[in-house]
Amino acid sequence: MMSSGLPSPLTGGSTPVGDDELRVLGSGESAFQQIVQRIREAKRSVEIRAFLWRDDEAGNIVGEAVLEAAERGVKVIIHKDKIAAVYEYTGGNKQSFFHKRVDAVRGIQAWFLGAVYRAPGSFKQKPNALSQRVLEHPNIDVRHTQKRFDHSKIYIIDDEYIALGSMGIGDNHRHDWFDVMVEIHGAEHVERLHERMTGGDEFDPSRGLDFLVHSREAHRKKSCPMISHRLALIDSATKSLTVEMAYLGDRRFTAALARAVQRGIDVTLVTADHADVLANINRATCDALMRLTGAPANLTIVLLSRMVHSKVVVIDHRYCDVGSANFTTLSHGVYDEINLYADSEPFALALEAEIEAHCREGRIVDTRPTYRKLFSGLERAIMAYQSRRGG
Repeated sequence: MMSSGLPSPLTGGSTPVGDDELRVLGSGESAFQQIVQRIREAKRSVEIRAFLWRDDEAGNIVGEAVLEAAERGVKVIIHKDKIAAVYEYTGGNKQSFFHKRVDAVRGIQAWFLGAVYRAPGSFKQKPNALSQRVLEHPNIDVRHTQKRFDHSKIYIIDDEYIALGSMGIGDNHRHDWFDVMVEIHGAEHVERLHERMTGGDEFDPSRGLDFLVHSREAHRKKSCPMISHRLALIDSATKSLTVEMAYLGDRRFTAALARAVQRGIDVTLVTADHADVLANINRATCDALMRLTGAPANLTIVLLSRMVHSKVVVIDHRYCDVGSANFTTLSHGVYDEINLYADSEPFALALEAEIEAHCREGRIVDTRPTYRKLFSGLERAIMAYQSRRGG
């Protein structure tokens, strides 16, 4: 077992988490509407960190809710990373809510991704009067002009409420994909999140509820403290691991899951049969996991026909790691990421129930998955190019 220098969440004891502090919002339309309603009810402040924000029905609903809040006098801050414009240009309706000017670099990347993943259609941007009104409103501060590598998806309302997870702002997340969003109540948790985001304190699992964070501003270059914490959580499992993950490929996590299987832990891995991007890397990772372990009875891999965009790990039906970070090298040392850590059996069981519901549309893998080695190489090249200045 690896040593992280941290108190083990399974042996060190932790502060109990109240049932009224945590809740699983789930996926799709239900989670989307609950978050929009929180914005509509905001009284003082709204802070949104969005990696992806499409100019489609979902994007415009959130834009209207934000504008209505600002008209009531609510102060709004929106952190919208420019790097995600590439994915907005190549997925969904190919329209970005904020990034209407396609520069040469992102245009070339979007064309290349579209060619590799066979995404037809033009990404020529159409003007949107609503997005312009949001950008120009005096009560709204939109920070969207920089390539910040901020991959987090988070909503903070009135400094008392947090919603976080994997859901981007777009119709594909709202209607078609599996995501997991959760909510946290309490001003003390908002204060703790800000403390962790600015590097004011270290991750402390004994708190019972804390945040796993990588911040390019707060942490040393080429370092990612959250990776050691996440790997230590996996290595501390004594009974079970339930993982629903959008993107795989970081060999450190593949090895950690293989170690868990080899020491008899019941491991369930849920991902998409064919992901929107990195599909071949995902399938290669599933193949490697089966090859490394011999695919024993305590390893279950479930592939879903729909895109899985969740990033969830549940350890021993009690300890939870859920948020925006994938099992990729981009998520560890390149992107800014925010995950929730919680020691709560009811919350863990609710997350597992959500994942189990997703699995009703899936199939259990009984033979090693096939993948296209050439395409997996192209996918790794794309990731390496995107992270050339980040890692």
